[in-house]
Amino acid sequence: MRAYALAIFLAAAECSGRSATAEPPPAPPGSAADARLVVSGDAEALSGAGGRDRGGGGSVLGLFSFNSEMVLGAGAEYQQIANAHWTTGTLSGSFGLGLDTPDTQIYAEVHEGGGNTGVHPFRYSVAAIGVLTPWTPETSVQIEARRIDVDTSHGNLPKLSLISLATPNLLATVSYVLSVGGNLGTRLGSARLDYVSNGFRAVAGAAGGRVAPVVVNLAGQLEGTGPSLSLAEGFLGVGMPFGRTEWLLLGDFQDISGTKHTTITLVCTVHLTHGRAQ
Repeated sequence: MRAYALAIFLAAAECSGRSATAEPPPAPPGSAADARLVVSGDAEALSGAGGRDRGGGGSVLGLFSFNSEMVLGAGAEYQQIANAHWTTGTLSGSFGLGLDTPDTQIYAEVHEGGGNTGVHPFRYSVAAIGVLTPWTPETSVQIEARRIDVDTSHGNLPKLSLISLATPNLLATVSYVLSVGGNLGTRLGSARLDYVSNGFRAVAGAAGGRVAPVVVNLAGQLEGTGPSLSLAEGFLGVGMPFGRTEWLLLGDFQDISGTKHTTITLVCTVHLTHGRAQ
């Protein structure tokens, strides 16, 4: 289960600023030094009573595994939707606890930058720290604390996740997020399944509850509609390796109090030090 725990961190690093429920599926880490370049691009549409707005963006992230227990990452992301746009830099890290066979992982990530809503500039600051630890041989617990300060939205998002290895290839995750302090007004539950084999990967899931727009990566959008909106979300992704690369196509659909938000993301992971993706 230890490899899958670290894999969840890698998935979080690859998702960058996207909705946390629809992050890419995990890629099992190697046991030796490894370097990966993760490049992604996305197109999105936001439609409601006010019409349809389009946007998109991209990110580049370097992941460096010094061994099976230590990963560092650095990168940048740009995102635009309607008249709003923002750019952030990302730093992340994961470290195993213990001497010979550390099972518990501590991870952290920071996204810092800024943008403009089309009316005024704003600061973008998101930071998180979490721990992944075994509960049983087939089940792990993830506890995370996330701080969001984006434009006029701010607050803390503690998260509790239960991650279970249902079969050797199937990972099931259930999570719950409840905002504390600030004005995020978030109560969000989610469930997802990740299937991972040597030649094929798939992810599917759903989420529901109440969120602030910034929590689902809509900085500067849906202003004036209230600090907490209802959310119904579903996502599906498929991927496979090609030589030294791994490709993932992920579709995410959200209904946010009647406003429809659709995102299509393509992620390419290039293994810089190994001849073929695992």
